[in-house]
Order: sequence, then structure tokens, then C-alpha cells
Amino acid sequence: MKNSISGSNNATNVSTINGRVTGAASTAHDAVDKVAEVADSAVRKMTSAIDGAAASSHQVVNKIEDKIKPAGHWITEKTDALMAAPKNAVSGVEDCIAAHPWKSIGLAVLAGVLLGRRSR
Repeated sequence: MKNSISGSNNATNVSTINGRVTGAASTAHDAVDKVAEVADSAVRKMTSAIDGAAASSHQVVNKIEDKIKPAGHWITEKTDALMAAPKNAVSGVEDCIAAHPWKSIGLAVLAGVLLGRRSR
């Protein structure tokens, strides 16, 4: 049996194959474009959600900061007052001794006598 393929038949087959390959490639390109669009849309939505979450988080941090700052100032004021109390007491005693030196000496002697009697 003789295998005969006509030249025009062969050209038609090649043309048909080329058309099918081109069509398949076009379909594949369309599918890639659709996937890219879906991915791009998802990224835009996620970016928007992330931006919103970040903005909300910043607002929460700012509110916490606003609530804590007054407490920090209050603690600083109280600490300064406590640190100054012994100095103020010593200063007050020094002023009293300077204003009444003889009374201060008398009280010191009396305290010494009382403590001396108690320790016997």
C-alpha cells in the first residue's frame, strides 16, 4: 500500500494545528490575565484592610498614651515631694534651732537626761 499525502492536505493540517495552538495559547493568556486580575483585586482588598488595621492600632496606642501620661506626671510630682520631704524637715529644724538656740539646747539636755535615766 502506498502512503500518499497530498501537498494541499498537509498544508491544511499544519494550518489547522497552528490555529488550534494559537487558540490554546490565547485561552491560556486569557486565563493568566483573569488570575492576575483576581490576585490584584485581592491584594488591593488586603492592603486596604491592613491599612485600616494599622490606623486603628495607632489610634489605640495614642489613646493609651493619653491615658498614661497624666499618671506619669502625678507619679513624678509625688516622688519629687517625697524626695524633698526629708530636706524640708531638716531645713525646718535648722530654722527652728537658729530662731531659738537656748530652747534648743535646753530640749537637747532634757532629752539626754530622760534617755540616760531610762537606760539605767
